[in-house]
Amino acid sequence: MQIVLNKSFFKRTPILKGKFIIITVAGLLLLSLLVALIQLALPLNYSQQIVILNYHRVSDKLTNPWDAAETVTPQQFRNHLLFLKQHGFHVLALDDALKILQNRQKAILPNSIVITFDDGDRTYAENALPILKEFQYPSTEFIIGEFSLSSKGDYLSWPEISELAKDPLITFHSHTFNSHSTLEAQGKTYFETDPIYILGKSRMESDSEYTQRILNDSKQEQALFMKYLGRSDTVIALPYGHAARSFISLAQSSGYTYFLTQDRSQANRYNVDLTHIYRIDVGNGITDAKRLSLLMKGLTSSGPLHTFSWLRVKYNQVRFNLSPQF
Repeated sequence: MQIVLNKSFFKRTPILKGKFIIITVAGLLLLSLLVALIQLALPLNYSQQIVILNYHRVSDKLTNPWDAAETVTPQQFRNHLLFLKQHGFHVLALDDALKILQNRQKAILPNSIVITFDDGDRTYAENALPILKEFQYPSTEFIIGEFSLSSKGDYLSWPEISELAKDPLITFHSHTFNSHSTLEAQGKTYFETDPIYILGKSRMESDSEYTQRILNDSKQEQALFMKYLGRSDTVIALPYGHAARSFISLAQSSGYTYFLTQDRSQANRYNVDLTHIYRIDVGNGITDAKRLSLLMKGLTSSGPLHTFSWLRVKYNQVRFNLSPQF
C-alpha cells in the first residue's frame, strides 16, 4: 500500500507543481494590481525626487493636427499649473534644482517640480509667461541659437531673450546652435548630434569633420549667450533628448556640465548622472491634469504602479500618434 501511494504521489507531483505555479503567479499579479489601484487612488505624493516637466508651444492656434503633439492650449497649461498649486507642489527654478541634486546637504522638498520649454518658440513669451507670472512660478526656456537669429518671427529674438532674462523667474539655456534636425539618407534617420551622412559627398562624416562641426556649433551658441546674456552656459537640452556619447564629450569640453534628455522613465534623485537628467514631455494635446497626475505617479513610484501606469500611458501615446486630433 505504501508503494502505491508513493507512485501515485510522484505521478501527480508535476501537475500539482504546475497548478501551484499558476496559482502563485496569478496571486502575485492580482496583488500587484491591487497595490497599483490603491496607489492610484491615493493623492500624488513623493519625496527625495525632482520631476522636470517639458513643454514646447502654448497656443490655441494649430495649423494642422500634428501640432497637437507638441502644443498645449493656454487653458490646458493653466489647468496644469492650477493642478500643481492645488496639490501643494514646490516649483523650483531649474538652476536651483540642479544644485540641490548634487548636494545631499540640501533638502529636496516634497513634490518638487521644475517647468521647462524647448526651442525658444515665441508662444513661450506670448502665452506661457503671463500664466506663469500669475502663479509666480519660475521656468526655463532652451534656445536654438540660430533659430533666434532668424527674422521669421516664429522664435524669440536674442534682444527679446536678453530683455526677458532680467526677470528672476525666467532662465534661458542652450538647445544647440543649429544641431536640432534629423537627416534622411540611405533609408536611415541621422540625428545632427551624431555623425551624419553627407549627401553631397555620398559618404559618412569623418571623425574630424564631426568633431569640428560639433565644436563649432557649441562655440557659436556660447558666443550668443556671452553677447546677449553676459555669461557662458553650462546647461543644454539635447535635441529630441538624444546625443551620441561623443557629442556629450565634445559639449563638455565646450563648457557644458548638465545634459537634459527626454527620458521619462523616472524622476531625478540625488547624484543623478549629469549627462542624463530626466525630463517628462507633457506638452501635448492629450495631457490634461488627470493624465499629468498619472504620468507623475508612474515616474515617482516603483513596483506595480510604475508598470501599470506606463502601460496605459504607452497605449494613449500610440493612439495619439496615430490620430493626434482626437
